[in-house]
Amino acid sequence: MPTSTFFALPAARRERLVQEAIVEFSERPFAQASLSQIALRSRIAKGSFYQYFSDKLDLYRWLVTEEAPRHKREFLAASPAAADFWAGFETSIERGMAFLVEHPRLARLLAATADPAADEAVRGLHQAVCEAGLEQLRAQLEQGIASGAIRKPGLKLAVATRLVAAIVGPGLTDVILDELGAELHEVLGSDALRKRLNGARRRRLARQAVSLIQSGLGA
Repeated sequence: MPTSTFFALPAARRERLVQEAIVEFSERPFAQASLSQIALRSRIAKGSFYQYFSDKLDLYRWLVTEEAPRHKREFLAASPAAADFWAGFETSIERGMAFLVEHPRLARLLAATADPAADEAVRGLHQAVCEAGLEQLRAQLEQGIASGAIRKPGLKLAVATRLVAAIVGPGLTDVILDELGAELHEVLGSDALRKRLNGARRRRLARQAVSLIQSGLGA
């Protein structure tokens, strides 16, 4: 994790380092990513980097478990308030797809942790990323129960959370890729393909996903 020295940097200098790190790690596999290039483009001495992070993995771990998820949470939180729980849930799914369209580098960074061909240390971070997402989803479902929009599931909430995650996570991703006729890495690397995942398509897919979930959990 970053040192106190990193957070003491002027905001502009700190942000430049973060953005250059995101560029480097989103364009190259972890093993090929270069701290020297990050330092060069950030206009800092490579030796200074070790005042901020212990090594390349330390920086990468922070980016995928803290920084990128923070950007995604802020992106989702910027959505207008919804009329009810299910409308809000549909919006959160649509905005999750919009994040992929509008922040492809961050989306590539997060997706890389799930690559079975990735460096072993990187693959180990995928579980942490997934668990954080499950916690957020579980909190959403708990809000639905509290509001009366979701009946108390007959199965454990942890199980219901994972089943819903399968629909709005890998299930929805597969549907998107099937409609676009492309692989995930192609979508993340192509402006043209991402433009095809436009607002109308995102809303339709989010509405269909929520309809399926609501039929099983809705009060």
